[in-house]
Amino acid sequence: MKSKDTHKSIDQIAKEYNAQFLEGASVLNEIMKDFITNKLDKTRLDEVIESERKCDRIKEKYIQVLFQDKRALPFLVEDRYKIITMVDEALGKVEFIARFLKIYPFDLYDDISEDFKKLCNTCYSLIKMLIDTLELMETNFDGAYEKTIEIEKMRREARKLRYSLLETIYKKTEEPTRVLLTSKLVNNVYNVIAWIEDIADYLRGLIIKYPTR
Repeated sequence: MKSKDTHKSIDQIAKEYNAQFLEGASVLNEIMKDFITNKLDKTRLDEVIESERKCDRIKEKYIQVLFQDKRALPFLVEDRYKIITMVDEALGKVEFIARFLKIYPFDLYDDISEDFKKLCNTCYSLIKMLIDTLELMETNFDGAYEKTIEIEKMRREARKLRYSLLETIYKKTEEPTRVLLTSKLVNNVYNVIAWIEDIADYLRGLIIKYPTR
């Protein structure tokens, strides 16, 4: 009975963490839309930073419960610890975008606004897809595997978009600081996308490691 309760606690805490992560990502996605249309309210970026802080507290609870009863878990403790730390790093990259945007002193170039919006939307979609995948890992390996393949495909498209954006930015001949910081902004968003694919690759490895689930 103890193992069952511990597993339930792990599951509940994981869902709490995922929900908070998604909330922060959703706020950032809204903020990015405002930024693209030159309506950015930088004070809202603190909501993303606060979301990351809340997730840190939830992660601490998760790790505490994780080590209370190692036999209660369908995966090894090390596997779950690796998952939560990788997801937490993804959230850290999201928070970094918020902090970077707080000090970014320019408007976005008009000629990259549409593609940058697509990149931001892809980033948010992949975060949602990652959370769906994490939940499927508990009950449905086949479904989780399909999600990891979708993530990989979306990352490929995002990579093309990234280089298209950078090509346009690097052709600018005025305001080198603006060119540099805008390219960093694009790369910061793409770094979240690339890291989510790394997490998906790790989850796919677990599906191979535990094929009977």
